[in-house]
Amino acid sequence: MISSINHSILTQVLRALKDGNIRHCESLGFTHSELNQLNQLTMDELFCLSRSAAQFMSVTVQHEVLRKMLAQAKQEIFLQQRIEKAISLGGSIELLNKFFGMSSNEISARRRLMGIHIPQGRTQIPNEADDAKIWEHWQQSPPDKIYSLDALDKMIEIVEKISSDDNPISLTVVWNRIVIWAKDESDNG
Repeated sequence: MISSINHSILTQVLRALKDGNIRHCESLGFTHSELNQLNQLTMDELFCLSRSAAQFMSVTVQHEVLRKMLAQAKQEIFLQQRIEKAISLGGSIELLNKFFGMSSNEISARRRLMGIHIPQGRTQIPNEADDAKIWEHWQQSPPDKIYSLDALDKMIEIVEKISSDDNPISLTVVWNRIVIWAKDESDNG
């Protein structure tokens, strides 16, 4: 394991030197003299140094940084799952841009990767029965802000509850209805 650490560090440092990123090498603790010596190594010398059993760097775990990175990774995965769910339920480019800041190119690429085809043209308006179901579910616990991720989660929940193979309802249909109701409410309120 020690030699693999030496090899990894040396490879990283030599690549950074080649790219002119001396600050990165300095941040690892190398001096200018050491960097000059490393930069002048022959391939044979580099091979011997990287295979040496002596460890020239110590590795420590920064527990707080690792904890934050693990939490951030979980949040990122959750966000990516939310995006995929919104796309798979027929989220429009406008919706995905509004909630996630995604460009139309990003959305189109994700749709292609997921094998999802969205028909062109206007989004359908739900029939009265579906409209009533959407309203009923939304009113059960409406989030404070309709452009929050909590609101999006609620809309996804509504789509999953009322949509069926016989009567598919897209996320965009639900979102459009809720936006219209919110606008009407603010105009009348």
